[in-house]
Amino acid sequence: MADDEEEDVALANIPNHDRPRERMRRLGVGSLTDDEVLALVLGSGQTGRSVLALARSVLRRTGGFPGLATMDFPRLEQLPGVGPATAGRLVAIIEIWRRAGASSAWTRLVDHKAVAAVVRPELLHRDSERFVVIVADRAARPLELVLMRDGGVDETHVQPADVLQAVLTRGGRSFAVAHNHPSGVLDASVADLMLTRRLDQSAATLGLRFLGHILVAGESWTALPTNGSGTTASGASGRGRGTSSRGGSTGAA
Repeated sequence: MADDEEEDVALANIPNHDRPRERMRRLGVGSLTDDEVLALVLGSGQTGRSVLALARSVLRRTGGFPGLATMDFPRLEQLPGVGPATAGRLVAIIEIWRRAGASSAWTRLVDHKAVAAVVRPELLHRDSERFVVIVADRAARPLELVLMRDGGVDETHVQPADVLQAVLTRGGRSFAVAHNHPSGVLDASVADLMLTRRLDQSAATLGLRFLGHILVAGESWTALPTNGSGTTASGASGRGRGTSSRGGSTGAA
């Protein structure tokens, strides 16, 4: 059934104690539906359509919150009922979520799981390939997360020299890299594996410590091997466990 044909109940017709904001105050935000959470962010509807109906329409057009999180400003402002101001507010809220997730995960990069915890908030729910570098100190404590490329990852676009320069100019003594596959396929390409090995070799010549290359696809991640074995170790998020293998570490970030 089309959005315009669905039942549209205006907030004015909902008893005050049952409206989203009042229910959130009494019962907590967890008591709200996805439509109601987004309605609070949107703030108002449009002529002939309540804010709840608008929120429902946005979620259906974008694929729910996971799909909404992949949307950029130009696509959001093209959605019916969403103009520049609302699109900007949504993009800012999504970015706050990403940055909060990244900063809370910044602990020593003691293994691949720790690296994955830092990079996943930056790479999750992206519709383009991103390549990031975690610059760390001698004790593997993260100093900065650097976005190197957005829109394509292969040896033509990412060179070891560019990565090493980013590390050295920021005073790093160790580093890790990561990129995502928006397709959700957790398979490293030949270029991915070659770049990983070249980074490992180049870092050693400069006295830097290479902490690994993480590939993120969907909710899962894998650590690419540096020893030329051609094997990888993968992990799925949300399980809270990790193991070790000859190819690298696996686990939930």
